Amino acid sequence: MANHHNTIFSLDRKDFVLVKPAKPTASCILSLSSIDNNPNLQLLSHTVYVYRSNVDSSNDNNHDFTSSCCRQADPASVIREALSKALVYYYPLAGKLKKNSAGKLQINCTGDGVPFLVATSNCNLSSLHYLDGVDAEVTKQFVYDIPSEGDSGYHPLVFQVTKFSCGGFTIGMGLSHSVCDGFGAAQFFRALAELACGKSEPTVKPVWERERLVGTPTEEPFQLHVDRTSLATSPYLPTTDLLHECFYVSGDSINRLKISLMKECGSEILNESFTTIEAVSAYVWRSRLRALKLNTDGEILFWLIVGIRKLLNPPLPDGYYGNAFTEANVELMGGEFNEVPLSKVVKLIKDRKKNLLPK
Repeated sequence: MANHHNTIFSLDRKDFVLVKPAKPTASCILSLSSIDNNPNLQLLSHTVYVYRSNVDSSNDNNHDFTSSCCRQADPASVIREALSKALVYYYPLAGKLKKNSAGKLQINCTGDGVPFLVATSNCNLSSLHYLDGVDAEVTKQFVYDIPSEGDSGYHPLVFQVTKFSCGGFTIGMGLSHSVCDGFGAAQFFRALAELACGKSEPTVKPVWERERLVGTPTEEPFQLHVDRTSLATSPYLPTTDLLHECFYVSGDSINRLKISLMKECGSEILNESFTTIEAVSAYVWRSRLRALKLNTDGEILFWLIVGIRKLLNPPLPDGYYGNAFTEANVELMGGEFNEVPLSKVVKLIKDRKKNLLPK
C-alpha cells in the first residue's frame, strides 16, 4: 500500500518471468569498454515511461505505441512480445553481467532472458498526476530491482509493466549503466517501441564494438587533481537535510534566457546561439553559488558530462549503445563567477566542450 498526498493505492505484483530472445542468438562472452568499467556506473538506471489510456492519449506523441498495446486486453503481452523480438538484436541484454578474474566486466551471452514483472494498480493514472512531479519513493513502486545473483552475475536489464484501472500503464525499465549510457538506453527503447508498433525490425541496428573505447592500462588509477583546501565553502554545508524536488522549466523560459545571453554577446542570431544545456547549466551553476553563499575567494568547480560519439576520429558507428562520454570541467573563482556576465560563463562551458579531445 502506497500513498501519494491524498491518493492511496495498492499494487498487486506477480512473480517475474524470464523473457528470452524470439530466435536463437550467439553464445559468447563479450568484453566491455574502459568507460563501461567505471565503478561509478555499476548500478541499474531506472526509467519509468507513462502511457495514458487510448481515450486520454489522442494528442499524445506516444499514441501509436499506446494504441498497439491497448488493442489487446493485456498491454503487457504486447510489450513482452516486443521485448522478445528486441532481444534478438540486443542479445547481450539477455545474458549475465559479471567480473572476470582480472576484475573487468564482461557479459556472458547465455540467452537466459530478461526478468519481466507485471503489476496491477487499483487507481487511475490521473490520480497520480501521471507520475509528473511525484515523490521519488512513489515512483520506485513502478520499477523492479532484482537482487544480485552472486557468482552467476546479474541481469543487465529488468522490466516491470504496471497496469492501471483507467486503462493506462507504465513501463519501468532498469538497465545497467555499465552496458548503456542514456543515448544507448534511448536507442534500445526506441527499438522496443517500434517492434511493439508492428515493425519487423528496428530502424537502427545495434553495434557492440566496445574495443573502440578500451584504453591502455596505467599503474596508477586516474584521479582528478583538485585541491580541496581551495574550494569555496558554504555556511549551509555539509548537511544531511536534503530534499528531492522537481522543477518544470518551460521552453519559452529557456528561449528567453538564450536571447538575453545573445544580447549580452552583442548578437541576436539564434542559429549561432548557445545550446540549452550550456545556457541552463550556467544559470543553475551561478544560482547555486548565490543560494549557498559560497565564499568569493574560493574555487568553484563545474562538471558536465558530454557525449563523444561524433567527436572521435573516426566517429563511433550509428547503433553503438555503450557508454560514450567524458567530463567537461570548468573552474572559476567565486568572486569572478559572481561578477562576470552570465554569457561569459556559458562561453567557458562551450569552449571546454569544444576542446575535450586532442586534435
